[in-house]
Amino acid sequence: MATLLWLQTGACSGDTMSLLCADSPSVESMVRQGQLDILWHPSLSATPPGGLAALIARIEAGEQALDILCIEGSLITGPFGTGMFDSYRGRAKIDIVKALAPHARYVVAVGSCSAFGGIPAAPPNPTDCTGLQFERERPGGLLGPDWRSAAGLPVINLAGCPTHPGWVVDTLEKAALEGLQAEDLDEFGRPLLYAGGLVHHGC
Repeated sequence: MATLLWLQTGACSGDTMSLLCADSPSVESMVRQGQLDILWHPSLSATPPGGLAALIARIEAGEQALDILCIEGSLITGPFGTGMFDSYRGRAKIDIVKALAPHARYVVAVGSCSAFGGIPAAPPNPTDCTGLQFERERPGGLLGPDWRSAAGLPVINLAGCPTHPGWVVDTLEKAALEGLQAEDLDEFGRPLLYAGGLVHHGC
């Protein structure tokens, strides 16, 4: 069973809505069948918000395994690189993401915002948004182009605004059951499960 932590950063929650619309498989069936153990999701977890802080601390201390870290929303680095335009309990979310990412086997950017910066990163980009490993189409982003997860992979980018529900659950299912390899991704870190298949898949 793969453990999953889903964080929302600078987001509209549209990708969470996509996740909830998935039906083949649904996220509920993946949990029921023992494929996923959702440690935290802002819309699905009954744990009070303070429980997230304790969970983050356990992962950082190496006391809780983390297989899949999903990030929804642009990574807000403003003002002046502090990230404090988007914080959780006095800590910039970009710092939380950077602390958790090395512990995860896979880091998944769910939607164009977390993958590439999305609409919030459009000029003049008042909150200094970026993607996890890309700034628009340019490699870089919050983690930098050379960053790799515990499984040796770059960030897995599920493009789309919002992304397609099937792409989310199919990627999570493959990561949980079979594992993902570098050859499963294109040059933008998008899974070849869907990237390049249809015209609208490239959005």
